[in-house]
Amino acid sequence: MKLYKLYLAKPLLIFYLLMLAVWVSAGVVGTVYGAVGGFGSDGPPAVAFLVMLVVALFTAYMWLRIPFEITVRDDCVIEFRSVLRRVAISPIEIKSVRAKRYALGFIDVVHEGGTVHLLSQMDGFHEFIATLKSLNPAVQIQGC
Repeated sequence: MKLYKLYLAKPLLIFYLLMLAVWVSAGVVGTVYGAVGGFGSDGPPAVAFLVMLVVALFTAYMWLRIPFEITVRDDCVIEFRSVLRRVAISPIEIKSVRAKRYALGFIDVVHEGGTVHLLSQMDGFHEFIATLKSLNPAVQIQGC
């Protein structure tokens, strides 16, 4: 079994999670406070905070889906683990691994069931690519 972990310092990770929590909390508090008329007639409408809350929740959802760990198990199944989900796929199902053209540092692993979005800051990521290429020679590697 081989394990590849996201290289991210703990204080930075805590900061990112705190910022997401503050953003979501501000949206909730602003929406509730605006709905009960706390801002008065001249204040911002509750809908503005509701939009902020929806954007914050969507952003948090997308970031929490990014895997922080890749495991290549002994039975050759590749597992991507994030806070919100775990995806286990066979190397044969992976069609391509490609860097996103519009987002520096992000990589898409396209497989038969969908796409896994990764950060390229994984310890041993090039070794993972080489292992994947040895398990599935048909996989296309682009920009990695």
